[in-house]
Amino acid sequence: MAKPQRVTFFKTSLEDKPGTMLATAQRLKSRNLNLSALWGYSTRDGRSDLFVIPKNAEKLRAAWQADGMSIEEGTAFFVKGTDKVGALVKTLEALSQAGVNIIAMNAVAVSGNFGSMLWVAPGDVEKAAAALGSK
Repeated sequence: MAKPQRVTFFKTSLEDKPGTMLATAQRLKSRNLNLSALWGYSTRDGRSDLFVIPKNAEKLRAAWQADGMSIEEGTAFFVKGTDKVGALVKTLEALSQAGVNIIAMNAVAVSGNFGSMLWVAPGDVEKAAAALGSK
């Protein structure tokens, strides 16, 4: 199985207009906040949702609270490994056998490696962690 890691994600809602993502990225850079993952998309009525997985959750939490940003926080799993056919199958099998439903997922492969974010229901986090052998 690929190597899963439990991570803290932060979600915020932003205006869906040109330059909003740039301003957010500039604020993160000015605070020297390094990220493991970033995912955003338009949602409704001129808004977009932004999910951020920082390398240092405490630092991002403090920065966004200082900015007065409305944030949600939760747990997801970051899975990475060598890119090959069926690279995620054992991970998905482990979750399925444990009765864990994946509520969102994304994955990308670059230069022979892959990374995937898996979100499960908050009530299934510990069951997923046990199934994946993740702390």
